[in-house]
Amino acid sequence: MASESELSKLQAVKELIFGQEIQDYDAEFKDIHKAIDDNKTQNAQDTIDQQKALSQLEKAITTRIDRLEADLMKKLTALDNKKTDRAKLGKMLIQIGEKLQDN
Repeated sequence: MASESELSKLQAVKELIFGQEIQDYDAEFKDIHKAIDDNKTQNAQDTIDQQKALSQLEKAITTRIDRLEADLMKKLTALDNKKTDRAKLGKMLIQIGEKLQDN
């Protein structure tokens, strides 16, 4: 097995030959990791913003549907009332016709 002094000599030679390249790669990897972390943070914030927007849209749509449903029910009730009035009018016309026949 190599002694510690031989290992340190090998380390020094390795550093001389590859030192700058290793430092450049380390710097690139750090930059890449920082970009990935920044993207993760931005994606998380975008997801939160999209969820808020979706929730607001859902509330707006629900409110609109509820309002339209209420308007529809009012109109249906008005139609029912008109039909009821027609039925009453028909009955009254029949009664008038019967009275006219009796006289």
